[in-house]
Amino acid sequence: MPKGYSGKILRINLTEKRVEIHEYNDEFYRLYLGGGGIGTYFLLKETGAAADPLGPENIITLAPGLTTGPAVTGVSRSSVTALSPETGAVGDSQAGGNFGPFLKRCGFDAVVITGRAEKPCYIHIENGGARIEDAGAFSGKTILEAHDLFSEKFNGAKVSIVQCGPAGENLVRCANLASDLNNFYGRTGLGAVFGSKNLRAVVASGSGSLDFADPETLKVLAKTGASRVAGSGFVSTLKQYGTPGLVEGNARAGNLCTHNYSTGFHPDYMKMDGTTLEKGLASRGTTCYGCVVGCRKTIKAEAPYQVTDRLGGPEFETLGVLGSNLDILDPVIIGKANELCNNYGLDTITLGGIIAYLFESLEKGQIKMDDLGLSEDFGTWGFGNGPLTLALIEATARREGIGAIIAEGFEAALAHFGEATRENAVQVKNHGFAVHMTQVKPAMALMYAVSPIGADHMSCEHDWLLTDNGEGAKGLGITIPGEAKSTGLDKVRMVVYTQYYYSVLDSLGLCMFCWGAGSLYTYPELEDLVKSVTGMDMTLWELMKAGERRINMMRQVNLKRGLSARDDRLPEKVFSPMPDGPSAGRKVDREEFGNMVALYYGLMGWDAQGVPGENKLKELGLEWAV
Repeated sequence: MPKGYSGKILRINLTEKRVEIHEYNDEFYRLYLGGGGIGTYFLLKETGAAADPLGPENIITLAPGLTTGPAVTGVSRSSVTALSPETGAVGDSQAGGNFGPFLKRCGFDAVVITGRAEKPCYIHIENGGARIEDAGAFSGKTILEAHDLFSEKFNGAKVSIVQCGPAGENLVRCANLASDLNNFYGRTGLGAVFGSKNLRAVVASGSGSLDFADPETLKVLAKTGASRVAGSGFVSTLKQYGTPGLVEGNARAGNLCTHNYSTGFHPDYMKMDGTTLEKGLASRGTTCYGCVVGCRKTIKAEAPYQVTDRLGGPEFETLGVLGSNLDILDPVIIGKANELCNNYGLDTITLGGIIAYLFESLEKGQIKMDDLGLSEDFGTWGFGNGPLTLALIEATARREGIGAIIAEGFEAALAHFGEATRENAVQVKNHGFAVHMTQVKPAMALMYAVSPIGADHMSCEHDWLLTDNGEGAKGLGITIPGEAKSTGLDKVRMVVYTQYYYSVLDSLGLCMFCWGAGSLYTYPELEDLVKSVTGMDMTLWELMKAGERRINMMRQVNLKRGLSARDDRLPEKVFSPMPDGPSAGRKVDREEFGNMVALYYGLMGWDAQGVPGENKLKELGLEWAV
């Protein structure tokens, strides 16, 4: 019998109201691991080139990682994978919390959903089975309202809920999915996939237990992680302040997106820093299943806006993209914007990027305030305008006025307002940038361009690792330290190796804060985790090949859908030098960037157009995908 996983995957066709249980052997799990690996496998295997991301033919997979389940720090994450309504390419997002362990307790390693229900529904998964239930009572409700209704319906029983909000129901292309109330599958528009299927939620309420191969080693790993937090630096900062504790360091490095990515520094950055939030706005903290770090920090405020602490607090990315990037530094306004996005079910990053695009277009006189079609008078200025930002979030979630354009994404806004505004659109594949500045971080410049899901800051390690001379770098084959500014072979090789590794983490269900390069756990301990959960004696080399396998499958999905090397690009703005701050004068060099992309393709075993070679796919056991 398998350990740590059941070998069973739930298949649900909403159109036919059919629920089936499919069984898979150990080889399947060794090849694809779980999480995003399993999700990408089904996406590549079962979706055609012409599949509509908002059509019933789109397949969406909710999958914990192979190692999700034990009460060990950083071992709770799960993935959601589908065709992205935002990019038209592969969509993939991860979240922590409780859903992954709860789904495994129900007896399933994943739930795979196709079709479209005739009327709003939700899926209730419990011990060994599932039912499709009517969700009429939840339609139109916010995330918080629906969560409370579900809690009432299940009479306080232990359940975990993944749901879209009104934005998903309204098919906003950057809609996200809430996992309970403090965790979000935030990127690539997967909430709209739920909405397109008339699926409001998936509820897991399993009370079963998981059988692990070596429970005693798992206890040791749990104690080991807990003992290392205090002296860990980065992780101890997260424990005390959450990701807002990263604001000061990134601002001082010129790596805090400001004024629509025009510069990497805002002089008032300390207003958003975790130390500031802790003094005046901090509320209760939350954590993921089995984790001692507790990096989820909430805030609570009464004025100038009332902000609840029940929907998670603004993370570092949100503080940047909905804060300094809009020249808004009041943490209460940012907190309210975060609350609205979380309650409606919206990705704060892409939405913040589109709002910044509008603000710069207003600043340059390329559009006028009247063009936004809002009923209230918000003045004539965009940057620094908190009330306008909140109004645009509301309008987008409801698809009202200009919100109907924003809801379709960057390219729709460009078509509406004209090509002259393209210089203000900071996006790749219709997917907004994260907070990190490509001009400062060459690794992010490359990964934003080539990541299969669009600009993503979590798909490889950041540039600091190349400067490290410790086991976090050497264990991945980065044996000779280099400079953080490097754009040469050493940097591209670092990006490739760490992209494989973080792909492994997304498939095992592990948090990069705890299991990332140079963090709480070592690579041998990763091998110990896999073996003690599953009994499989998998080496780091085998795991890295599984990570590489997933990246190549994602590339194949995109190529099948018509994406190509033409889409692996960066917006024009990043090729101009930044005007001020610690990173003044820094820019992405066009020639160096082109060389990085070409070298990346070569190291990946792809041709000059970014197409995986037949022999590369065969080497990875993907001959079925040639």
